[in-house]
Parts: sequence; structure tokens; C-alpha cells
Amino acid sequence: MATIKDIAELAKVSTATVSRVLNNDKNLSVTVETRDRIMEIAKELKYVPVRKRYTDKKVSSVVGETEIGIVMFCSPEYEWEDTYFLSIRKGIESECSEKGLLVKKISHYSGGMTDVQMNNLDGVIVVGMISEEDEKELSQRVNRNIVFINYVSKSEQFDAVIIDHEKATKDALEHLFSLGHTKIGFIGGQERDQSNNKIMDVRHRTFEEVMKKRGLYNPEHMYISRQFLISDGYASMKKAGEAEDLPSAFFIASDAMAIGAMRACHELGIKIPEDVSIVSFNDVEMASFTQPALTTVKVYTEEMGKAAVKLLMDRLGGREIPFKLEIPTKLIVRESSSRIE
Repeated sequence: MATIKDIAELAKVSTATVSRVLNNDKNLSVTVETRDRIMEIAKELKYVPVRKRYTDKKVSSVVGETEIGIVMFCSPEYEWEDTYFLSIRKGIESECSEKGLLVKKISHYSGGMTDVQMNNLDGVIVVGMISEEDEKELSQRVNRNIVFINYVSKSEQFDAVIIDHEKATKDALEHLFSLGHTKIGFIGGQERDQSNNKIMDVRHRTFEEVMKKRGLYNPEHMYISRQFLISDGYASMKKAGEAEDLPSAFFIASDAMAIGAMRACHELGIKIPEDVSIVSFNDVEMASFTQPALTTVKVYTEEMGKAAVKLLMDRLGGREIPFKLEIPTKLIVRESSSRIE
């Protein structure tokens, strides 16, 4: 069956251009010749738009009609600084372009679901933590065609794409234990939903549980900031480095925080990994270019976004049973962790 990518290759244009032409995007600046060439190739390949493939609705032409919204439960500034969320959105948009889905609206949540326009959307992908109140309002406006990323509904009515934060944290700690570290600190942030309710970060909770079970937990080695940004990691490591009892290793809840922490170490004359080993979380592109390169738990963020689109397509096709898809993580060992001397 022909895809957007097939048409793009033959027309010698991007998949995004093909998608926008097939969806009759009036804001697209493209020549009549290019538009006609795309439509002709689509016709020759007998391209079938997603709506017709996945539902019983009749489509009168080759033009794709399925429109979805993306709701990012973070600010634009946060999304750009901690590329975890940006990478998820990139995966969503890439898969939508490939499948011929039109991303109608991208909203950065700013205080209430009433701020998010949902008119005429076939489905919504929600990225980030959401309060039960907002979930209820969202479900009333979009029905069941919702896929959550990084959140599982207590009602179990909706699809979700998640990762196993508990296993990821245990993998990071086991790596440090294997290197002989027992005095291990934690640097993380305080997760909250958009109603400002505190949410216990699974990495934080798991770290405490594992360390307590081994008799190694020290509350003075826990550094919790408001968020998970570079500046938060920097400030936390500054405090740790200026304290008398510095751990020999840290598990840090995001690469962004780890990058800030490394900067603080350099300023304080703390050598990595000779004095302090660091293991972080996410494996953003920059992680392999830091000095030293970061040991980190890789999260397949783009694949999370792509998987969410596929689940939404299945929902539009009539699937009734909600799915919860868990994407695996992988520990990537680089230069920032070493055996304790």
C-alpha cells in the first residue's frame, strides 16, 4: 500500500509537503506544478488516505482528512531546554507526516483545558503529567480518542505510552554498585501536574527504596529542585560539592540536570569520574558530546511519539480495548562513570 514517503520520493519533495498538499493546507506555499505533480503521483499509486484505511467513513477524494491535536504539558521554554519533550513531539510529527495525518493544533498547556482548542479534531495526543480534573474535561471534549504519553489514566479508558522508570533507575544503580560505589547521591526535580499537585517521581522513589534496602540511604545526599533543567542540576551539585560529605557517585534524573551538574563540578575542581561518577537519564544527543561523555539511561523518545500515533490510528479504526504500551530503556555506559578507587 502506497505511503506518503513513496509519493515524496517520486515527487522529489519532503513528506511534510506531500502531507500538507494531500490535506489541502491553504497556508502552504508551493507551485501549482508541484501540487499537481503530487496529486497525480498519489492517484497513480492509488494512495488511500488514513481516514479511509482505518475507518468505515467514506472519503470522496484522495485528500487526507484526519486531524489530530498535540497537547504538551510543559512550557515552550521548558520543551526547548529539556529536549526530552521536544524529541517526543518530533516523533509524533514525523509519524503523522508519514501516515498522512494533519497535525491541526499544537498547544502548550498554560493553566486550563479551556485554553486548548479542540474543535473538529479526530483525536489528541497528550504529552506529560495531567491532573484528574483536566483528564475529565479533556475526555468530555474529545471522547475516547486520546493517547497519553508519560501518564496512565486511573480510569483505564485511554491508551498510554510509558517507560519503566523503576527498572531504569535500578539499572543505573546496579551499574554504580558494580563499580564499587556505596555512597551514592540523587539529584532530581519535583514533578507536579498542571493543578500544581505534587507527584512523587518514580526515579526518586525507586532510588530511596533501593538504597534503604541495602542500608545505604542518606537523606543528606538527596538534592531535589523545582524542575529538571540545567540550572537546577547546576545549583544542586553546587550544594553537594560545597558540603563536607560528598558522595562518590550521583544518579541524576535528567541529562539536562547532569550537564548543569558537570559544569558545577568543573568550577569546584571536582573531577569526573575520578572524584565523582555520574549516571543520568534520557540520552539526549548532547550526552555523547559532553566532557566526559555521559553514562545515561537511553529513553527512545522519538519512538514513544511514533507509537502514540499508531495507537491513535488504531483507535480511529474502531478498537475498543485501551492499550498500555511500555517502551524499553537501555543503559548506555560512557566515560562519566568508573570504578571507585
